Amino acid sequence: MKNILALGNAACDIVTRLEKYDIYKIYRICNQEREEKKNTYILPELDTAEEYEDLNILSKIKFLRSIKGEVTFFVCGASKSSAFSLKLLESLHKKGLKIKVVYFHPETDFLSEEQALQERTVRNILQEYTRSGLFESITMACNKTLEGFTESINVFDYYKQINSVFCDSYHMVEVFKNTKPIMSTFSRIRESCRIRSLGVSTISCEDKLFSPFKQEVEVVYYFGINEEKLKTQGNFFKELTNSVKNRMAEETKAYFGIYPTQYENDYIYVECFSPKIQLTDEE
Repeated sequence: MKNILALGNAACDIVTRLEKYDIYKIYRICNQEREEKKNTYILPELDTAEEYEDLNILSKIKFLRSIKGEVTFFVCGASKSSAFSLKLLESLHKKGLKIKVVYFHPETDFLSEEQALQERTVRNILQEYTRSGLFESITMACNKTLEGFTESINVFDYYKQINSVFCDSYHMVEVFKNTKPIMSTFSRIRESCRIRSLGVSTISCEDKLFSPFKQEVEVVYYFGINEEKLKTQGNFFKELTNSVKNRMAEETKAYFGIYPTQYENDYIYVECFSPKIQLTDEE
């Protein structure tokens, strides 16, 4: 089982989309009561991020003791409770856990000045700590970018749809990572490349990432291809390798794995890695 810990109402809503998969054990820290109360801690409603930062409640969150080995931490920086992130992650790090972070960047146009400062602070500190090696990796996702992956979104289903886009792809990448490909050029990602974005792609390596991403150094493709196509389309491998080669540049290495599937359509996912902190265009 893969441990997932979500902090804040938004992050808890996101990881709800992963509940349909039986490989995740989900823990939640949030302000709202949930139908699923197991492994859930309800935070007090506080007025400011500073109050959340000063909370002294770690000993009251009983399920933290049962999280061992590795954990993936989901958070949205615009929530006031995200100020509790560093204290929470520090306690997990002291227990010797390997920590991965998934950070959701909200639509900043509608944030107050205080919220925007809070979001920027959390995002940059988490990236700095990841670069230093405190966390294994940080995956960046952007609500505004995810919105472009849906044909139309009604008001009631807005967050459900964009959360599904991310979580379904996140899950498939996890599945591929734990499945042996029939062929691959995978290599160990450089130690310095801990900042990551996910996305979808095509046979031609036309990538659509879930977050604006700059100065990528390593790119990894997961090609989920119909098994019959792999058996009968003679020039497929040559076309694929040429596409991956064309994706490379002086500063960018690209790797791939091929996975036969029973799906009629091809499903192709991409990870991009960088050693550089990802800033918004306004920064």
